[in-house]
Amino acid sequence: MDLIMLGGTVLTLDARDSRAEAIAVDDGRIVATGTSAEVAALANEGTKTVRLEGRTVVPGFIDPHNHFSLTAFEPVAVDCSMPPLDGKRGALDAIAAAAAGAEAGRWIWGIGYSSRRGREPAELMRRELDAAAPENPVCVIDSSVHACYANSAALAIAGIAAATPDPHGGRILREADGSPAGMLWERAMNPVHQRSMAGLIEYYGEQAVADLVEQNALRHLAAGITSVGDANVMPEGAAMYRMADSRGQLPIAIHQMRAGDQFFAPPERAAAGEFTEDDVSDRLRGGTVKIFMDPVFPRSAGWKVHADGHREHLGAPYYTQEEADRLALAAASRGLQVAIHCLGTWAIEQGLDALERAIREYPSAAVTHRIEHFSQPTREQIARASALGVIVCHQPPFFYQGGDRAAVTLAELGIDAPPAPMRMLLDEGVAVAASSDFPCAPLEPLKGLFSIVSRRTRDGVEQVAPEEAISATEGLRLYSLGGARAMSRDHEVGTLEAGKRADMVVLSHDPGAVAAEDIREITVQQTYVDGQRLFERLPAVHQARAATGRPPPSAEPRAATAP
Repeated sequence: MDLIMLGGTVLTLDARDSRAEAIAVDDGRIVATGTSAEVAALANEGTKTVRLEGRTVVPGFIDPHNHFSLTAFEPVAVDCSMPPLDGKRGALDAIAAAAAGAEAGRWIWGIGYSSRRGREPAELMRRELDAAAPENPVCVIDSSVHACYANSAALAIAGIAAATPDPHGGRILREADGSPAGMLWERAMNPVHQRSMAGLIEYYGEQAVADLVEQNALRHLAAGITSVGDANVMPEGAAMYRMADSRGQLPIAIHQMRAGDQFFAPPERAAAGEFTEDDVSDRLRGGTVKIFMDPVFPRSAGWKVHADGHREHLGAPYYTQEEADRLALAAASRGLQVAIHCLGTWAIEQGLDALERAIREYPSAAVTHRIEHFSQPTREQIARASALGVIVCHQPPFFYQGGDRAAVTLAELGIDAPPAPMRMLLDEGVAVAASSDFPCAPLEPLKGLFSIVSRRTRDGVEQVAPEEAISATEGLRLYSLGGARAMSRDHEVGTLEAGKRADMVVLSHDPGAVAAEDIREITVQQTYVDGQRLFERLPAVHQARAATGRPPPSAEPRAATAP
């Protein structure tokens, strides 16, 4: 026996919601759960013992909708987030500081800025970015990841000039003379985003890029995440993953969701089955086609339901129904999973229509299709998703950071379901997976779990749609087994049952045994993948020793209990 954990609470999240005191692991697989005495009896001379001391073990968190390949570059990017920056001036100063230390011609990449936040919300203009970085191309990715800001050098590299027309599904914001102003919406950002990402890979080289992928995986492990679905893998992202995987630097499982050759481009090649080689290894997998149905800028494709029942269409989807059907059918005909990004109600309707046709014409017991986000569904659409058997991949962190505002918006639109209608979805029998959409929303699953159990937002005092609260156990299952099903991995992970892989998280407390409002205060203590401990939070006494070279006077060193 390789490893046993004793003296805690083990939440298996199996069909019976079985609980235990201990768990045993051998050769990367769970062997048994039970009482501490039962599990201790399985130990032999080589067994490593973890004494949980009342802590809680849950299945590794699975994040099936995440932009991992984008956030891998965060350590070498300029953080333009607000906070900590207080607005546009702070972002420009940060870019200028980065450019001052960079050789001419090197890409400056920024992340996290939003023209809709700050004391005085405003776009980053081309001329301002030129002044901040006169010798470097600049690409700042908006916090929504649906727009970017570029300077003159970046626009020139991407071939965007005054005569460049707006692409379908995108917009180039312009100066009075027609020249690009610097902000690119949706498909208009494609060439700048792609060329900047390719430029970063070329500049840093394969080994450094593999190191960045590994570092990002370690950050996810610190949040308890053991598997990730990258929700938009371009050729550059696929190359990054292969660099890391070939060097043994991919400690978590990555499921690649293939989109177009550029971020918002139609996934023609993916739907045609050109990426069957994405199943590279045990750690690097594929098999999913991602379709963007609607934008963020200028708004999602939705409905305003008037008092007489009339549905006014707002915004515009990327595709006609015929175009969406064609892509979904092409992918489904090749046995691929289809995942459709749908924010607004109109987009959801089109997405459900496309999936219904794909399921009808190419039924498969091996593939379950997905709706991503499902942000503004009606009750009728929730029932329809249940009837179709599709997986709804939802993002509780969006509710965490803005559920109160979303409630106002939905009421104004006349939508008859509240934000994050988790109780409604589960009661209707919808298969739900919880995810982050990081960096668009917070990464940590415990923040999302807090919000859907307590029905409170990050800053809110009052509950939002409290009738939609679910239990901590239900929420944990959405973050484990739900995600595993969305990534077609539920046969191997998602619950702590004998025979499954030992992907596990040790939490400081049982989320179901504390007040709902305190769930976000729970900490991830350890994270295991295939029974190997890949993350451990230092106890306070060890943190003090690391900082001062000695333990605090009142602290007693605790014997190490982990392998």
